[in-house]
Parts: sequence; structure tokens; C-alpha cells
Amino acid sequence: MREWLDARIPRVDLTEFAEPDRMRLARSLGVLTRALGEGGTGAAEAVAVVRGELGRGGSPRADDVLRTHLAIALAARSAEVRDVAAGGALVVTGARQAAECRALADEILALSPHPGLSGFAAELHRRLDRAERWRWVEPDVGTAAVVGLAVLVLPFVGGAIGNAAVAVGGVVVGGALVFGFVMAHRKRQWAVDAEEVR
Repeated sequence: MREWLDARIPRVDLTEFAEPDRMRLARSLGVLTRALGEGGTGAAEAVAVVRGELGRGGSPRADDVLRTHLAIALAARSAEVRDVAAGGALVVTGARQAAECRALADEILALSPHPGLSGFAAELHRRLDRAERWRWVEPDVGTAAVVGLAVLVLPFVGGAIGNAAVAVGGVVVGGALVFGFVMAHRKRQWAVDAEEVR
């Protein structure tokens, strides 16, 4: 992903800018290059520095370049936030990661950067939507059998002994068992991915 992001850095001739803008762009480019470098980390620092340079104000053209730098730094930060699955894919493994990645993707889209970066943010949104979906996790056969047997047997015990209260209690307990069983085997996709990463 670092190579892909590095290829999106605008290659501009700094001599075409006035001195203040040239300095802003050079600082932004330097921190961004370090963040995307081999084994580089520190996209959060790159985001902070580029935001600072953008906040100083300057020519509209320099600000456009800085907005693209910021979008690239935000995309790099989204990679740092996520975990790496066994196959090397970046996955969200928690609600906090999902929330941070969603905020990063929203900010990238708000910057209206390079179409490739907008596409990256839109794809990140799709991945986050998928990560937040509920998924059925197959229970082990023994647990399913015990719950199924309890649901069937409990109401009939009350009927067999001729006690309506025990029969109703059996239905209520059986319903609670089914509800608990379903809730225990229904997980968010990110929770399933977290188990696989571990």
C-alpha cells in the first residue's frame, strides 16, 4: 500500500511557488515521504504536520497540493490503525478501529483529492460496512444439541406432570435459551476477523 500511496504524491516543481509556499510544501513532502518510507511509521505525525502547513494558508495551488498530501497521510494512517490478517490483508478487528477508520475515510472524501484517493476512501467505507455486519458463527454440535434438547424437553416435563406453571416456565426458559444461543453465535464481522488475527 505504501508504494500505491507514494505514486499518488503530486510531483510538482517547487521553484514554481513563492518562498513561503515552497517551504510549506517541502516540509509536508518531507514528513510524508518519511511516513511512507521503507518500514516507515508515523502517519499520525505526517497528518499533524501537513494539517499544520495547510492551516498556515497560502496560494490556492499550494493548498490543493497540501490537501492531496493530507489525504495520502490519512490513508496511510488508516493502514496503521488496522491489523494485518494471516493473508496480509488489512482488517478491522474492533469497534474503535472501525470508528477511527470511518473518520479517516470521511476526511479523505471531504478533501476532494485525487480520484484514486477518493476511490480508496469509498472502498474503505465498503470494507467498514462489511466489518460491522452481523455474521452467524457456527456453534459446536454438542452445544446445539444440548440447547435443542432443553427447548424440547422443558415444556413437556410440565405437561407430563400436569403442572401448568412448570409447563409455562419450561416454555419461558426454552425461549431464553434459544435467544441466548442465537446471541452467543451472532458476531460482528470485525470480531470474527479479530479471532483469526489472534
